[in-house]
Amino acid sequence: MKHIAAHYDGEKVILDEPVRLPVNTPLEVVIPDSEEEGNLLRKGLFLASLPALKKIWGNSGDAAYDNL
Repeated sequence: MKHIAAHYDGEKVILDEPVRLPVNTPLEVVIPDSEEEGNLLRKGLFLASLPALKKIWGNSGDAAYDNL
């Protein structure tokens, strides 16, 4: 799953960065009711991804990057 920032231009949703997707890829759009709700959503997504990030980066093979 990827999180891509986007905005509404008055007619359609515009992705804020280039993304290569196959034609007819199903997408889900989440529209927060407020800026605060959007911030909470982003924080929740970050916290949910922490275990995977720790698994990827929290190993002795990547310890060399700790000193950069």
